Amino acid sequence: MKTAPECLSCFVKQAALAVQRVSTDPDRVFAVVQAASKVLPSLSRDLAPGENATLVLREVAATLGNHDLYSAERAHYNALALAACDALRETIARSPDPLEAAVRVAAVGNVLDLNIFEHVDVATIADEALAIPWAIHDFDAFKRDVSTARHILYLGDNAGEIAFDRLLVDALPSGSVTFAVKSGPVSNDALLEDARQVGLDRVARVIETGSDFFGAALSRCSPAFRAEFDAADMIVAKGMANFETLGDVDANLYFILKVKCDPVARAIGVRSGDLVLLSQRDRLHGGTLAVL
Repeated sequence: MKTAPECLSCFVKQAALAVQRVSTDPDRVFAVVQAASKVLPSLSRDLAPGENATLVLREVAATLGNHDLYSAERAHYNALALAACDALRETIARSPDPLEAAVRVAAVGNVLDLNIFEHVDVATIADEALAIPWAIHDFDAFKRDVSTARHILYLGDNAGEIAFDRLLVDALPSGSVTFAVKSGPVSNDALLEDARQVGLDRVARVIETGSDFFGAALSRCSPAFRAEFDAADMIVAKGMANFETLGDVDANLYFILKVKCDPVARAIGVRSGDLVLLSQRDRLHGGTLAVL
Protein backbone atom coordinates (compact mmCIF):
# COMPACT_ATOMS: atom_id res chain seq x y z
CA MET A 1 0.00 0.00 0.00
CA LYS A 2 1.44 3.37 -1.01
CA THR A 3 1.63 6.30 1.38
CA ALA A 4 -1.28 8.70 0.88
CA PRO A 5 -0.76 12.48 0.93
CA GLU A 6 -2.72 12.84 4.17
CA CYS A 7 -0.32 10.42 5.86
CA LEU A 8 2.27 13.21 6.06
CA SER A 9 0.30 15.20 8.60
CA CYS A 10 -0.30 11.98 10.52
CA PHE A 11 3.47 11.37 10.71
CA VAL A 12 3.90 14.79 12.33
CA LYS A 13 1.16 13.97 14.85
CA GLN A 14 2.83 10.64 15.61
CA ALA A 15 6.14 12.43 16.21
CA ALA A 16 4.46 14.81 18.66
CA LEU A 17 2.78 11.95 20.53
CA ALA A 18 6.13 10.16 20.80
CA VAL A 19 7.95 13.19 22.24
CA GLN A 20 5.17 13.76 24.76
CA ARG A 21 5.84 10.32 26.19
CA VAL A 22 8.98 11.75 27.81
CA SER A 23 8.51 15.54 27.89
CA THR A 24 5.67 18.03 28.30
CA ASP A 25 7.96 21.02 27.75
CA PRO A 26 6.38 22.73 24.71
CA ASP A 27 9.74 24.14 23.56
CA ARG A 28 11.30 20.70 23.55
CA VAL A 29 8.30 19.09 21.87
CA PHE A 30 8.34 21.81 19.19
CA ALA A 31 12.08 21.40 18.55
CA VAL A 32 11.95 17.61 18.29
CA VAL A 33 8.92 17.59 16.01
CA GLN A 34 10.57 20.24 13.88
CA ALA A 35 13.68 18.04 13.59
CA ALA A 36 11.60 15.00 12.72
CA SER A 37 9.69 16.97 10.08
CA LYS A 38 12.94 17.49 8.18
CA VAL A 39 12.71 13.80 7.24
CA LEU A 40 9.46 14.33 5.31
CA PRO A 41 11.05 15.47 1.99
CA SER A 42 13.13 12.27 1.87
CA LEU A 43 10.16 9.92 2.25
CA SER A 44 8.93 7.89 -0.70
CA ARG A 45 5.28 7.59 -1.61
CA ASP A 46 6.07 4.08 -2.86
CA LEU A 47 6.76 2.92 0.70
CA ALA A 48 3.94 1.77 2.97
CA PRO A 49 2.77 4.37 5.50
CA GLY A 50 4.17 2.30 8.35
CA GLU A 51 7.61 2.23 6.78
CA ASN A 52 7.66 6.01 6.36
CA ALA A 53 6.30 6.52 9.87
CA THR A 54 9.15 4.41 11.22
CA LEU A 55 11.71 6.67 9.53
CA VAL A 56 10.11 9.76 11.09
CA LEU A 57 9.99 8.21 14.56
CA ARG A 58 13.62 7.13 14.26
CA GLU A 59 14.52 10.80 13.91
CA VAL A 60 12.49 11.56 17.04
CA ALA A 61 14.38 8.87 18.95
CA ALA A 62 17.76 10.07 17.65
CA THR A 63 17.02 13.68 18.57
CA LEU A 64 15.95 12.68 22.08
CA GLY A 65 18.73 10.14 22.53
CA ASN A 66 16.12 7.56 23.58
CA HIS A 67 15.49 4.60 21.30
CA ASP A 68 12.59 3.16 23.36
CA LEU A 69 10.14 5.92 24.28
CA TYR A 70 7.29 3.52 25.03
CA SER A 71 9.01 0.99 27.31
CA ALA A 72 7.08 1.85 30.48
CA GLU A 73 3.76 2.10 28.65
CA ARG A 74 4.21 -1.27 26.99
CA ALA A 75 4.56 -2.92 30.41
CA HIS A 76 1.67 -0.84 31.79
CA TYR A 77 -0.76 -1.81 29.03
CA ASN A 78 0.34 -5.45 29.13
CA ALA A 79 -0.67 -5.52 32.80
CA LEU A 80 -3.98 -3.73 32.19
CA ALA A 81 -4.89 -6.06 29.34
CA LEU A 82 -3.98 -9.16 31.33
CA ALA A 83 -6.27 -8.00 34.13
CA ALA A 84 -9.14 -7.65 31.63
CA CYS A 85 -8.57 -11.09 30.12
CA ASP A 86 -10.05 -13.19 32.92
CA ALA A 87 -13.58 -11.87 32.30
CA LEU A 88 -13.09 -12.01 28.54
CA ARG A 89 -11.95 -15.63 28.74
CA GLU A 90 -15.21 -16.54 30.46
CA THR A 91 -17.21 -14.55 27.90
CA ILE A 92 -15.49 -16.39 25.05
CA ALA A 93 -16.13 -19.77 26.66
CA ARG A 94 -19.86 -19.01 27.06
CA SER A 95 -20.37 -17.71 23.52
CA PRO A 96 -22.09 -19.82 20.82
CA ASP A 97 -18.85 -19.98 18.80
CA PRO A 98 -15.79 -19.47 21.03
CA LEU A 99 -13.43 -19.18 18.06
CA GLU A 100 -15.47 -16.35 16.51
CA ALA A 101 -15.68 -14.61 19.88
CA ALA A 102 -11.90 -14.90 20.33
CA VAL A 103 -11.31 -13.40 16.86
CA ARG A 104 -13.60 -10.51 17.78
CA VAL A 105 -11.77 -9.85 21.06
CA ALA A 106 -8.44 -9.86 19.20
CA ALA A 107 -9.81 -7.42 16.61
CA VAL A 108 -11.23 -4.99 19.17
CA GLY A 109 -7.91 -5.13 21.03
CA ASN A 110 -6.25 -3.59 17.98
CA VAL A 111 -7.32 -0.18 19.30
CA LEU A 112 -4.35 -0.36 21.71
CA ASP A 113 -2.26 1.71 19.32
CA LEU A 114 -0.36 4.47 21.14
CA ASN A 115 1.11 5.66 17.86
CA ILE A 116 -2.37 6.98 17.04
CA PHE A 117 -4.05 7.46 20.42
CA GLU A 118 -2.52 9.20 23.41
CA HIS A 119 -4.30 6.88 25.85
CA VAL A 120 -6.62 3.87 25.54
CA ASP A 121 -9.29 2.79 28.04
CA VAL A 122 -8.72 -0.96 28.30
CA ALA A 123 -11.94 -1.42 30.30
CA THR A 124 -13.88 -0.13 27.30
CA ILE A 125 -12.29 -2.81 25.14
CA ALA A 126 -13.55 -5.49 27.51
CA ASP A 127 -17.04 -3.96 27.71
CA GLU A 128 -17.49 -3.54 23.96
CA ALA A 129 -15.62 -6.56 22.65
CA LEU A 130 -18.65 -8.59 21.65
CA ALA A 131 -20.94 -5.70 20.74
CA ILE A 132 -19.16 -4.03 17.81
CA PRO A 133 -20.39 -5.30 14.40
CA TRP A 134 -18.07 -6.51 11.66
CA ALA A 135 -17.67 -4.57 8.41
CA ILE A 136 -15.95 -7.55 6.76
CA HIS A 137 -16.28 -10.96 8.38
CA ASP A 138 -14.57 -13.73 6.40
CA PHE A 139 -15.00 -16.06 9.35
CA ASP A 140 -16.23 -19.15 7.50
CA ALA A 141 -13.00 -19.26 5.47
CA PHE A 142 -10.94 -18.50 8.59
CA LYS A 143 -12.57 -21.32 10.55
CA ARG A 144 -12.13 -23.75 7.65
CA ASP A 145 -8.42 -22.97 7.35
CA VAL A 146 -7.90 -23.20 11.11
CA SER A 147 -9.37 -26.71 11.06
CA THR A 148 -6.71 -27.96 8.61
CA ALA A 149 -3.67 -25.79 9.39
CA ARG A 150 -0.64 -27.39 11.00
CA HIS A 151 1.49 -24.26 11.05
CA ILE A 152 -0.19 -20.92 11.78
CA LEU A 153 2.04 -17.85 11.76
CA TYR A 154 0.51 -15.07 13.86
CA LEU A 155 1.93 -11.55 13.34
CA GLY A 156 1.42 -9.48 16.47
CA ASP A 157 1.03 -5.74 16.65
CA ASN A 158 0.92 -3.73 19.88
CA ALA A 159 1.88 -4.44 23.45
CA GLY A 160 -1.22 -4.88 25.60
CA GLU A 161 -3.10 -5.99 22.52
CA ILE A 162 -1.08 -9.19 22.50
CA ALA A 163 -2.78 -10.26 25.75
CA PHE A 164 -6.03 -10.35 23.75
CA ASP A 165 -4.19 -12.15 20.94
CA ARG A 166 -3.30 -14.83 23.46
CA LEU A 167 -7.02 -15.52 23.94
CA LEU A 168 -7.25 -16.20 20.20
CA VAL A 169 -4.09 -18.34 20.28
CA ASP A 170 -5.75 -20.37 23.05
CA ALA A 171 -8.67 -21.03 20.70
CA LEU A 172 -6.43 -22.25 17.85
CA PRO A 173 -5.16 -25.84 17.59
CA SER A 174 -2.64 -26.54 20.35
CA GLY A 175 0.97 -26.48 19.18
CA SER A 176 0.14 -24.96 15.78
CA VAL A 177 0.98 -21.31 16.39
CA THR A 178 4.21 -19.39 15.88
CA PHE A 179 3.81 -15.82 17.15
CA ALA A 180 6.01 -13.07 15.68
CA VAL A 181 7.01 -9.82 17.39
CA LYS A 182 9.33 -6.97 16.41
CA SER A 183 13.11 -7.25 16.81
CA GLY A 184 13.49 -3.72 18.18
CA PRO A 185 11.43 -0.87 19.58
CA VAL A 186 9.05 1.05 17.33
CA SER A 187 6.31 2.93 19.17
CA ASN A 188 4.45 0.47 21.44
CA ASP A 189 4.74 -2.51 19.11
CA ALA A 190 5.26 -5.75 20.99
CA LEU A 191 8.74 -7.16 21.65
CA LEU A 192 9.90 -10.49 23.07
CA GLU A 193 9.71 -9.17 26.62
CA ASP A 194 6.07 -8.22 26.06
CA ALA A 195 5.20 -11.66 24.70
CA ARG A 196 6.74 -13.19 27.80
CA GLN A 197 4.93 -10.77 30.12
CA VAL A 198 1.52 -11.86 28.80
CA GLY A 199 2.48 -15.54 28.66
CA LEU A 200 2.44 -16.03 24.92
CA ASP A 201 5.63 -18.06 25.16
CA ARG A 202 3.66 -20.64 27.16
CA VAL A 203 1.06 -21.22 24.44
CA ALA A 204 3.00 -20.53 21.22
CA ARG A 205 6.48 -20.54 19.78
CA VAL A 206 7.58 -16.88 19.80
CA ILE A 207 9.96 -15.51 17.15
CA GLU A 208 11.09 -12.10 15.89
CA THR A 209 10.51 -10.61 12.46
CA GLY A 210 14.12 -9.46 12.20
CA SER A 211 12.85 -5.89 11.70
CA ASP A 212 12.13 -2.86 13.86
CA PHE A 213 9.81 -1.26 11.30
CA PHE A 214 6.04 -1.04 11.61
CA GLY A 215 4.36 -3.93 9.83
CA ALA A 216 6.16 -6.82 8.20
CA ALA A 217 7.48 -5.72 4.83
CA LEU A 218 9.20 -8.94 3.78
CA SER A 219 12.16 -7.10 2.26
CA ARG A 220 12.96 -5.72 5.73
CA CYS A 221 12.50 -8.99 7.60
CA SER A 222 15.15 -11.61 8.31
CA PRO A 223 15.69 -14.67 6.10
CA ALA A 224 14.61 -16.83 9.05
CA PHE A 225 11.31 -14.98 9.35
CA ARG A 226 10.71 -15.11 5.60
CA ALA A 227 11.22 -18.87 5.73
CA GLU A 228 8.61 -19.09 8.48
CA PHE A 229 6.26 -16.95 6.40
CA ASP A 230 6.69 -19.14 3.32
CA ALA A 231 6.24 -22.36 5.31
CA ALA A 232 3.05 -21.32 7.09
CA ASP A 233 -0.25 -22.95 6.10
CA MET A 234 -2.06 -19.87 7.33
CA ILE A 235 -0.97 -16.38 8.43
CA VAL A 236 -2.89 -14.17 10.85
CA ALA A 237 -1.77 -10.52 10.59
CA LYS A 238 -2.92 -8.01 13.20
CA GLY A 239 -3.28 -4.28 12.66
CA MET A 240 -3.08 -1.64 9.96
CA ALA A 241 0.69 -1.67 9.43
CA ASN A 242 0.64 -5.38 8.63
CA PHE A 243 -2.11 -4.72 6.08
CA GLU A 244 -0.16 -1.78 4.66
CA THR A 245 2.99 -3.86 4.16
CA LEU A 246 1.44 -7.22 3.19
CA GLY A 247 -1.69 -6.14 1.33
CA ASP A 248 -0.16 -7.05 -2.04
CA VAL A 249 1.27 -10.42 -0.95
CA ASP A 250 -0.51 -13.44 -2.42
CA ALA A 251 -0.63 -15.82 0.54
CA ASN A 252 -3.17 -17.46 2.81
CA LEU A 253 -3.33 -14.33 4.95
CA TYR A 254 -6.07 -13.17 7.28
CA PHE A 255 -5.97 -9.53 8.36
CA ILE A 256 -7.60 -8.77 11.71
CA LEU A 257 -7.86 -5.10 12.59
CA LYS A 258 -9.85 -2.13 13.69
CA VAL A 259 -9.50 0.44 10.91
CA LYS A 260 -8.21 3.72 12.33
CA CYS A 261 -7.57 5.97 9.32
CA ASP A 262 -9.12 6.91 5.99
CA PRO A 263 -6.32 5.70 3.66
CA VAL A 264 -6.50 2.15 5.05
CA ALA A 265 -10.30 2.32 5.05
CA ARG A 266 -10.27 3.25 1.34
CA ALA A 267 -7.84 0.46 0.50
CA ILE A 268 -10.03 -2.15 2.18
CA GLY A 269 -13.35 -0.61 1.11
CA VAL A 270 -14.74 0.13 4.57
CA ARG A 271 -14.97 3.14 6.90
CA SER A 272 -12.58 4.35 9.56
CA GLY A 273 -13.61 2.75 12.86
CA ASP A 274 -14.79 -0.49 11.26
CA LEU A 275 -13.85 -3.96 12.47
CA VAL A 276 -12.37 -6.28 9.83
CA LEU A 277 -11.56 -9.97 9.42
CA LEU A 278 -10.35 -10.12 5.83
CA SER A 279 -9.25 -13.12 3.78
CA GLN A 280 -6.43 -12.05 1.48
CA ARG A 281 -7.11 -14.85 -1.00
CA ASP A 282 -10.77 -13.91 -1.25
CA ARG A 283 -9.77 -10.27 -1.61
CA LEU A 284 -7.21 -10.88 -4.36
CA HIS A 285 -8.96 -13.69 -6.23
CA GLY A 286 -12.62 -13.74 -5.28
CA GLY A 287 -13.72 -10.13 -4.93
CA THR A 288 -13.05 -6.56 -5.81
CA LEU A 289 -9.47 -5.44 -5.24
CA ALA A 290 -9.19 -1.87 -4.06
CA VAL A 291 -6.38 0.19 -5.56
CA LEU A 292 -3.56 0.44 -3.01
